[in-house]
Amino acid sequence: MLFPDADRTLELVPHCSSVSRNGWVGDHDIRPLSDHGHQQADALVAALGTDVDAIFSSPALRCRQTVEPLARAANRPIETLEELAEGDGFRKPEAWTEGPLAPMAGPVAGAWAAGRMLRALTIMVDRGAGGRVVASSHGDVIPVLLATLSGISSTPLPRLVPRGGWFRIRLVQGTVAITAHDGVSTYASG
Repeated sequence: MLFPDADRTLELVPHCSSVSRNGWVGDHDIRPLSDHGHQQADALVAALGTDVDAIFSSPALRCRQTVEPLARAANRPIETLEELAEGDGFRKPEAWTEGPLAPMAGPVAGAWAAGRMLRALTIMVDRGAGGRVVASSHGDVIPVLLATLSGISSTPLPRLVPRGGWFRIRLVQGTVAITAHDGVSTYASG
């Protein structure tokens, strides 16, 4: 049973629309939201409301920018969690995804990514004292967490959401419920 004593809601937000990867030169961790992404982030404040106990983000600028308007409105700090970082092609852990285990690199890296996301979830559950947490992460690792939770709890997978949407994960006394929310825009880019 996962989190048998928990009563938490996690609003898991894929970062809003960002400047395109194509043509971006430099570190992707500093790639920002597009103008439309900033509008989506502003709209998330009304969609999610400000009754939140903690706000977390991937180290990537676009994730931080996604939750900054909410953090200001809710008067909450944003805690950066390395575990929420982009999967970067799921090439880790290198010692187990190269060499003799290379044929199993995909499943091993996926399991490793699932473990990192479960660690992030555990941290957020532990630190979300009042019960409701918002976190922004990436479109490659969020499905890993949702699939892991679905597999552990026999919970149906939700549909995918567009940029500006989010997933609500309810953890109540060992049960898991996952719902998809479109948010304010169906414009999907970045």
